[in-house]
Order: sequence, then structure tokens, then C-alpha cells
Amino acid sequence: MIESKKNKKLEDDIIHLFNDLIPGLTYERENNQAILFYACEIDVSLHDVILNMMSDTLTDLRLYESHVFASDEERKEHINDLKKLLENIPFAKHYYLDDRTVIKHYLSKLDEELKRFFLRKFYQDPLMMETLHVYLESNLNMVIASKKLYVHRNTLIQRIDKFYHMTGLDPRIFSDALLIYHLIF
Repeated sequence: MIESKKNKKLEDDIIHLFNDLIPGLTYERENNQAILFYACEIDVSLHDVILNMMSDTLTDLRLYESHVFASDEERKEHINDLKKLLENIPFAKHYYLDDRTVIKHYLSKLDEELKRFFLRKFYQDPLMMETLHVYLESNLNMVIASKKLYVHRNTLIQRIDKFYHMTGLDPRIFSDALLIYHLIF
């Protein structure tokens, strides 16, 4: 999602620049926002793109980059909830946002609704919650956590990979593990 600070329609040039960078891009426009959709992996850093775009066009922009969605319904629901969350994040504070940044902003205000939003389908998955809980309580040690869970180390790795793929939060990275800790406890 790209937003313009001014409450005016995003310029076509800005969207066309993304069209050139991302194959198969489709988009929807709403007022000062454009929501871009693509189904392929990209080798471009959107963080760098938005920074360069702002300096080249002298426009105040903000970009939110989400992670993978399993369905269009899940994506639409995420976008609707996200718009409400972004309203409370000052525009000037961040020009690039992802789930990590949004979680950090709301860390002191995490409630069950926000936890459900960020954990997605794993919010009500007791097996994944136990896996993450034990892994984090084992100081991110795969061997100790797999023994406590009575599973093979590869099974634990597969579960953690699945969580990372669906949420974009990697429990093996300390900063992400800290955010996950706040989300599950």
C-alpha cells in the first residue's frame, strides 16, 4: 500500500514506476492510497524504492509492505484492518512500514484483537503456540526446544519455517522473537 501525505490522488507516474519494477502488478486506487498486488517474488527492496521515489518526486509518501496471503479474502480483511491501524501512526514518523514496525508502534497497547491480526491463522493454533512458546523459552535453541516438545529437530524447523512464511516474523531472529514473545504471552 502506498499513501500520499496529501489527501489527493496518487500520481500515475508513481504507480507506473512500480509497474516497471514488479512483473504482473495490479492495483486499486482509493483517494490518496494505491494498493498494489503481485504474486511473484521480487528482488527489489521496496524500502529503497520508496526512499528513492520520494527524493526523485519530492513527494511525501509512505509504503506498507505486507507478507504473503493465502487467499484474496484474507488479504482484503488484512487491508481493512491495517487502514485503521495506520491512522494512528504519524505519517512523518515512517516512510516504510511492515508488520514489525506496526507491532513495535502498538507494543504497549497489544490486545487480543491486535494479536489475532498479527498472528493470523496461528492465533488459534495450539500446536503452533506451544511450539513458539517452548522455542522462545528455550532461548531460541532448536535442540533443547525439540527435546522439550518431543519432536525431531527437523519437525521444529518446519513449524518455524511455516510460521515465518505466513507471518513474515522469524522466531530465529532475536528482534522478531521479541515481538513474537509479546504477541503470544
